[in-house]
Amino acid sequence: MIRQLSIAALCGFCLMLVAAKAPAELVLYYSFDDISGDTVPDSSGFGNDGTIEDDVEIVAGAEGDAVGFEGSRVKILASDSFTAGMFAEGVFSVSMWVSPALAGNTWQQIFRAGPAPNDTLFVNNDGRLSWRGMVGGAWAGGMAETAPAVLAAETWAHAVVTSDGDKFTIYVGGEMIVDGAFQETMGANTEYAIGGFAGGESYTGGVDEFAVFTDTLPDADIVSIMDDGIGAYLAVEADGKLATQWGDLKD
Repeated sequence: MIRQLSIAALCGFCLMLVAAKAPAELVLYYSFDDISGDTVPDSSGFGNDGTIEDDVEIVAGAEGDAVGFEGSRVKILASDSFTAGMFAEGVFSVSMWVSPALAGNTWQQIFRAGPAPNDTLFVNNDGRLSWRGMVGGAWAGGMAETAPAVLAAETWAHAVVTSDGDKFTIYVGGEMIVDGAFQETMGANTEYAIGGFAGGESYTGGVDEFAVFTDTLPDADIVSIMDDGIGAYLAVEADGKLATQWGDLKD
């Protein structure tokens, strides 16, 4: 009886350990390698396909094909997985490769929530990145904002924005560049756009390997995704997680 209880307790501990160390869940992933017509397929398994508006250009990306924007966008509807309040709730990661033109509009929306302005990753023509949103009914500029020249014109760079509910953090090239205190944005987003919404702040440049996670990616995972890609990261997490945790437990 004691042995049975010990085994049950051990199994329960294993499950808690695995759950506690589970990877951030990927709820949207566009490789841009398999665009069909105006549809950008979501490879996360959650079916959050995007719709092309105003004709993006297919360009050579950081990994395979990418999309080039100039007054165009990929629109995504909020869903049960890519939720209306994901960014307001404060725990997320957005990962991508970008190659900005750094020309045209001074501030450009690489990614934006909508329909009202909210939860936006901007690039400035001086090469800085800025995460902004609506807080308490007012626009909160620079909730996390880098110095100029972290991005170069027409050069691919890996960029990630994370939040753990305590702070926003921006990474470029696998390195933490800046963080800022978390602020709860208004939520209630019904749609999202890569390339920005139509108007004076749309993005000109390339985007590749765009992904959204429902948790904060650790530094090591950000480097892994940058070096080996989303597919390799997911394969390692899926195949190695349980074996790794069981090995740790036995040791």
